[in-house]
Amino acid sequence: MSQDVTQWLAEIQSLQRQVKELQRSRDEACASADKLRQLYEAEGQQRRRDNAAYSHKIKQLEQALAEFNAPSIADSKQLNVEITNIPSTPASLTQLQSQLVATQKQCETLKTLLKNEQAEHARTRENLTAALGDAVDLLAKERAEENSQKQTD
Repeated sequence: MSQDVTQWLAEIQSLQRQVKELQRSRDEACASADKLRQLYEAEGQQRRRDNAAYSHKIKQLEQALAEFNAPSIADSKQLNVEITNIPSTPASLTQLQSQLVATQKQCETLKTLLKNEQAEHARTRENLTAALGDAVDLLAKERAEENSQKQTD
């Protein structure tokens, strides 16, 4: 009977050790889960802050773009002021006519320069296209020669 009691006591002590180990494992798992939860929450908060900052920046950029694309009322007002300030006296009319002639000459000069630039651009494009075609032809010729040399070897 004392042997049965000893066996039972040993079994109880073994079970108590297992319970303590399991409790320790559970506590470690809970601590780990708490730590992961805190990290997850911190990351979530950071993402929310970043999202808010990005949203604010997008709104600022949209406003800047809208202001940039919107016709400037100040420019329109300035132009209206300049137009109304043009004197209508005969002396100023001759001055305006001379300015108009000068502006027309400048416009013609700019048109000529633009046409010349477009012609130069077209020539450059043709020259580059021809050079590219020549390079492709030479490359094809070299590859054909390499292939024929490989076949003869």
